[in-house]
Amino acid sequence: MSHQLPREPGELEIARDATYYRAPESLRSSVATLVGAAAREERVPRMRRAAGLAAAFAAVAVVTWNVALFQAAPSREDMFAHEVLAAHVRSLMAPGRMTDVESSDQHTVKPWFAGKLDFTPPVRDLAADGYPLAGGRLDYVDGRSVAELTYHRRLHAVSLFLWPEATDGDTSVKQRTLNGYSLATWRRGGMRYWAVTDAAPVELTHFAELLEAN
Repeated sequence: MSHQLPREPGELEIARDATYYRAPESLRSSVATLVGAAAREERVPRMRRAAGLAAAFAAVAVVTWNVALFQAAPSREDMFAHEVLAAHVRSLMAPGRMTDVESSDQHTVKPWFAGKLDFTPPVRDLAADGYPLAGGRLDYVDGRSVAELTYHRRLHAVSLFLWPEATDGDTSVKQRTLNGYSLATWRRGGMRYWAVTDAAPVELTHFAELLEAN
C-alpha cells in the first residue's frame, strides 16, 4: 500500500485555482533570436576553418601541379639529345645507312654536301688521332636537314651531327649519358655540334677536344 504525505491545508485549492499565462510572442521571438545568434557564432569559426583548410589544400594542389609540369616538360637540349640519339641508332640498324657518301677523304665528303644543304659543313680528318673518317650522310633534326659525319673509334661508330645555329658565342663541351650511349654537345663558329657513340665517355671527350682544337 502506498502512503502519501499529507498536504498542507489549502494546497489543493491553490493548485486548482492557479492561473497559467502563455509567454508573449515578443518574448518568445527575442529568446529565439538570441539562441540563433549563439548558434551562428558557434558555426562561423568552424566554417572559416573549413574554408581556410580548403584554400590551403587548393594552393598545395596548384603548386604541386605546376612543379610536376615543370619537371615533366623536357628542355630543348633534352629534345635534341633524344633526336640525335634516335638518328644514330637508326643508322646502326639499317644496313648501308651509316653513310650516303662513303669515304675517308675529307675532300670527297665535304663537296658531296654541296647543293644538298643550305650550309657547308666543316669536315676534318682525325685519322692520325685514332678517329678515321668513314663518310657522311643527311639527316633530319629539330625540323631541318642536318649534316652527319661518321667516324670510327676502333670498333665503335661516332656520329657527328652539325648545323648552323643563330646564336652568339661559343660554348664548352657538355657531356651526358643517355640509354647507355655517350653524347656531347657544343657550339663553335656559328655551328652546333652533337656527337653520339656507344664507346666510353672518355673516348667521346677526346673526340670533341680534337674537333675543338682544329
